[in-house]
Amino acid sequence: MELLVVIVIISALASMVVTMVDRSREDAEQTVARASMRTISEAITGSAAGTGYLGDMKHVPSFRSVDLRMHDLLSPSSYPAFSDFDPVAARGWRGPYLRPGNGAANAESSRRGLFPASGDRRERGDATFLERGFFTSVSISPYGEPGNLSMGDPWGNPFIIQIPPPAAFLNSITDAKRFRYSRLVSAGADGILSTPADRLAGMLNDGTSAARGDDLVLFLNRADVYENEEP
Repeated sequence: MELLVVIVIISALASMVVTMVDRSREDAEQTVARASMRTISEAITGSAAGTGYLGDMKHVPSFRSVDLRMHDLLSPSSYPAFSDFDPVAARGWRGPYLRPGNGAANAESSRRGLFPASGDRRERGDATFLERGFFTSVSISPYGEPGNLSMGDPWGNPFIIQIPPPAAFLNSITDAKRFRYSRLVSAGADGILSTPADRLAGMLNDGTSAARGDDLVLFLNRADVYENEEP
């Protein structure tokens, strides 16, 4: 009987330890993800260390901030005519604006660390990136093209930049204003991109916030408010 009691106590303690370890790991992953998102935000908008991507590129002819993808912070290939920074004009690409870190996880070894294809999976048995919301169709993603450079969150999802489309707004909209509502998103531990890309800052027409699952969201310019609250 005493031995049985000891075994029960040890089992309970082991269960508690496992739960505490899991919670600590989850907290650590959340901390790393948020820190990475702040670093990406500074790479886009600038910081005390430099002007950032937009400060260097926003006045380049034909450039539209709404085309910005994570790949553009790591490679100048989207704008080859302005791949070199012109110190006289004070414009052009002078990245990489981020230190290459862990990219997206991928069971397809040839695309490990890169932006995935729609049918790829983080790991075998996982849902595809299309099923998890990173693509709008088998061949189209607003967040990147298969083979693009990526930055991965602690769960192996590519960090993405969401910029609401014109249809998300009640009135006619400029690209500059659309970019004001842009946000960085991590799909979180469940890997499902729940933050609605087609809504203004993720808000519904009645002003309530849409469900985002366990997504982490960092707004690049303004708070998560609906358009009619625009000053």
